[in-house]
Amino acid sequence: MASKTAKVILDSFNKLIVENDFHKITVDMIMKAAEVSRATFYRYFKDKYDVMNANFKNLLDYYVSPQKSSNYRDLCYHLFEYGLEHLQVFKKAMESTGFNSFSNFIYEYSYQTALEITKQNRDGQGFTPAEELQADVFCNGICAVYKNMVNQRYKISASDAADALYEMMPESLKHYWWVTDPDLLRSERL
Repeated sequence: MASKTAKVILDSFNKLIVENDFHKITVDMIMKAAEVSRATFYRYFKDKYDVMNANFKNLLDYYVSPQKSSNYRDLCYHLFEYGLEHLQVFKKAMESTGFNSFSNFIYEYSYQTALEITKQNRDGQGFTPAEELQADVFCNGICAVYKNMVNQRYKISASDAADALYEMMPESLKHYWWVTDPDLLRSERL
């Protein structure tokens, strides 16, 4: 997140969600904790859902980078490990419901990220119809995994979880990753 002010708002929300259920948090509470005006809050975020979902977006953007992860298996490991370390925050975020819910955002943002990685590796071509279905099922499954993880259903290490999730990925997509150098991408295709 580029702005210091947006980070202050996000950090304030993160402190509030540790102590409060999501549905009890209001924009006014976030503004007060961040010491920002209503106009400043709405310059950066649409509502409290947008603030909450910015957490996952920032987390995924951080770990999906080639500097942090070299493939989807690494990404699954980092996300599972982070989720286990911040279990209560994720549990409270999962309480949100409706179109702007955290689980819906996880699905949408994960799907779009996988699609963008695929397009980069295929000269702008996205999923085939079969891959679209597979990516849809996989990304929806990731939401279910996070819900079950926060409810401590799994007794599995982050490494074992990452291996299991990676094995479930569509075979035609699992080996793609971000390439920062377009010349490297072209040479790998030759």
